[in-house]
Amino acid sequence: MRVLYVGGTGEISKSCVEAAIAAGQQVTLLNRGKTNQTPPAGAQHIEGDFSDPDVYAQLAGQHFDVVCQFLVYTTEAMQRDIEFFSGRCQQYIFISTASAYLKPLAGERITEATPLANPFWAYSRSKAACERLLQEADIPSTIVRPSHTYRARLPSIVIDGNHLAWRLLRGLPVVVPNGGDSLWTLTHAEDFARALVQLSGHDQAIGEAFHITSDEAWGWADILREVASALDCELDLRRVETGEVVKRMPALEGPLLGDKVNHLQFDNSKIRTVANDWRCRVTLSEGIRSAAEHVRHRLAGGYDPDPAVESTVNQLITDLATQPV
Repeated sequence: MRVLYVGGTGEISKSCVEAAIAAGQQVTLLNRGKTNQTPPAGAQHIEGDFSDPDVYAQLAGQHFDVVCQFLVYTTEAMQRDIEFFSGRCQQYIFISTASAYLKPLAGERITEATPLANPFWAYSRSKAACERLLQEADIPSTIVRPSHTYRARLPSIVIDGNHLAWRLLRGLPVVVPNGGDSLWTLTHAEDFARALVQLSGHDQAIGEAFHITSDEAWGWADILREVASALDCELDLRRVETGEVVKRMPALEGPLLGDKVNHLQFDNSKIRTVANDWRCRVTLSEGIRSAAEHVRHRLAGGYDPDPAVESTVNQLITDLATQPV
């Protein structure tokens, strides 16, 4: 089976490429080749910038059984893919996002039938628009919606994982919106990859949408405690209302109100109709400890947080944080 990965070195896609090669698939990667990630042994690499309108020129004479697209975020890019890959692949897999589902939710587990309607996050709405365009096109396709999927990055809620580790290792307090009691689903990229590989080339996946997530969910306070434990740190957690965080850090309106402060649990029955032996194997503790090693290495190579973000976090704590959670 010939599989093209557009991307292939990212937080999720790297594990997918490794799983595809292990499954005996013939893998080609198309990406800029600018990261420090070495393509896995056994993968062919084609260098190309996805922002270049002629990026697919090198593929003009090729046909793939499966195309896995990790880098489409706009309807314009989706339309380009539809026009180019129609007739050049047997299955086009679009990596969308589970953040596109309706927010806020009433607390029920999310299924693939949950409406795609996120009023808070333009990123999510754009991915949903890409889905609609693809579903209307004459190309055999499958839509996959990952939720928060991690491998080498520590899960975090207000600041990124590197910044979180930097603060924890210095004994600095950490902000958590609304007390950190909202339930959040984390999925390790290795588990996601095992399911995605089973969708590749599967006739029953054509014309369908699937999310691939863990069945478990944890409170954000518990997740951050697990991160601190993996870094051998004490956790000083400070509560700030979500609205106040967004007021000071407006770029977080989508990621928080449209995603991370909602109770999110998923029903994975549908993916198991195709990948019927699939279950998540990587425990939260195992996954976070592995990610922590990656982060330690990055910080040791030289890291300083964005000074504006660091200043805002400190000001939030000084002005608004209540008692430790």
